[in-house]
Amino acid sequence: MSHRQPVRVPERNQYAALIDARSPGEFALDHIPGAINCPVLSDAERAEIGTIYKQVSPFEAKRLGAAYVAANLARHLRETFADKPANWKPLV
Repeated sequence: MSHRQPVRVPERNQYAALIDARSPGEFALDHIPGAINCPVLSDAERAEIGTIYKQVSPFEAKRLGAAYVAANLARHLRETFADKPANWKPLV
């Protein structure tokens, strides 16, 4: 397993886009200027997962959260990024 070094600010220009995968509410509170929001969880999904984590079990929350993340990533790939060329290089 390789370990990547964090990207430094001057290196950001090596990427075609900066993608913030946090929920819309988190993105609205603060984000790097120029970043686009492609959330892996909606605000409602994030709240639901948090409730399940506390009230049911961390395992059940992770299971449902993973399903939401997979579905949301698939939607972003189908809709938001479908027209990007093979050499498009975003920073997430």
